[in-house]
Amino acid sequence: MATPPASPPPPPADTSASPSTLKRTCKATRLRSSATRLPGAERLVVNVDPATGKADGPHKKKLRTYLGIFARDKVDATYNTWKEVPTAQKDLIWKDIQAEFEILEAFDSRTKKKILQIFGERWRQFKSDLTRKWILAADKDGADDIACEKYGISKDKWAQFCQTRRDPLWKDVWKKA
Repeated sequence: MATPPASPPPPPADTSASPSTLKRTCKATRLRSSATRLPGAERLVVNVDPATGKADGPHKKKLRTYLGIFARDKVDATYNTWKEVPTAQKDLIWKDIQAEFEILEAFDSRTKKKILQIFGERWRQFKSDLTRKWILAADKDGADDIACEKYGISKDKWAQFCQTRRDPLWKDVWKKA
């Protein structure tokens, strides 16, 4: 009896397709499955320094990855600053983080503040990447559709975000930074 192959055979090559349609690109959500735990699995234990917000232990990298993925998924890019994000939404974010990770210093309010501060930094970095890669890159045809699909942003929210980034007042602020 023959042993089944370890992986499925590759699909037949389509010679009529152009090379650009064959190219596979990673979507922004490709790490989502590695950043969430399976139902029923124990929460990962992470030690966080309340003064600096730095994680320690074997799962510190997973926490940082989770914060980045979660930031781009849960907070609208249309907010101008992290301070504009409602406190109720920040509290829900904190509860979701605690549902995934067992943070031993979670009882300390400074730890919550520091982790949410890091979360806000990840969110700002995401907005900066969107601006640099998609909005300021004027030579990309169909960039709006690609960005909406890749990052799961609705066309209305994307148009609103693009409008703020293309505003001359925002460009003055961006050049100063």
